[in-house]
Amino acid sequence: MKRLLLKLTLFFILLLTPLVLLFTAPYEEEFAWHFIEGDCYNHGAWIFDRICRNPTPIDIAFIGSSHTIHSFQEKKMEELLSSNDHLTNLGYCRAGRNFEYALLKLLLKYKTPRTVVIEVNEDEAKNSHEIFAYIASAGDVLTTPTLINRDYFLDVYHAAQARLEFFKAKYIFKRETALPDPGLYGYGDADRKVTEEELEQNAKAWKNRLERTEYPSIRKIQMKYPFSYLSKMIKLLNDKNIPIVFVYLPESGSKLKAPKYASYYQKSGLLLIPPSTIFDNQENWMDATHFNDKGSAILSEWMTEQLKKEFCMMPETQKDLSNR
Repeated sequence: MKRLLLKLTLFFILLLTPLVLLFTAPYEEEFAWHFIEGDCYNHGAWIFDRICRNPTPIDIAFIGSSHTIHSFQEKKMEELLSSNDHLTNLGYCRAGRNFEYALLKLLLKYKTPRTVVIEVNEDEAKNSHEIFAYIASAGDVLTTPTLINRDYFLDVYHAAQARLEFFKAKYIFKRETALPDPGLYGYGDADRKVTEEELEQNAKAWKNRLERTEYPSIRKIQMKYPFSYLSKMIKLLNDKNIPIVFVYLPESGSKLKAPKYASYYQKSGLLLIPPSTIFDNQENWMDATHFNDKGSAILSEWMTEQLKKEFCMMPETQKDLSNR
């Protein structure tokens, strides 16, 4: 028995020692965000360069999924605002509050935005973002905020993989990171128009989703994961007195006029729900889930008007809003 325990102990030591070394060794942010090239139009490298290398301020930041990427034309909005404010679309493909939390930490480390606009959808995504492990700190990867995290061990594996690649690139192959992208804007242009078939398929998918039986007790446990990160994001912004604006970006087929957790968002910031006419117009959609240039232009104009109203508020009101 003692011999078996000794063998098991040696096995776990040999197994865990490389992981400990990987997670305690330096891991550069620049490598992390460039390592995910090939995903989401290489938007990760652009996000890092815009935040960390480009000296241009970020006064209003948009954080969200690909819905955000295809919704807000920052350059157009800057022109409509007629101010010196710099707007930046930091959307990234797919939903996941843990990724957005890591992104927000990076943003606040290097920039001082006046306002942060956070995308909300019909529901909260209950799982980890696929790219989180590659760009998050070792502490954020290893210390999951809740026990209900089905992707925990996969995230640890991907984080270890990325850190091993960093070690090889830095000390063995001595590869240089790509030159920065000088672009100021992250909006993803698209002139395509959605087909009737795509809209019908998405509408059917949403109908099935809404009719599916849910168990409140299980859902309550599942939702602790995204809301733990969302609460961290809200705290980071409140600590710096940065007002939070939530904007509702539903899919074409959901037909939900407001997000499921609207009351939660309203307690923490301003919740903006664009007019349903924007979402109901088939001409505004690139596919069943993303706007095309026409739709995003209309939404950008509407959003600009809302931001103008916010900037016209008295400083005391803005401070109250940031602490709601």
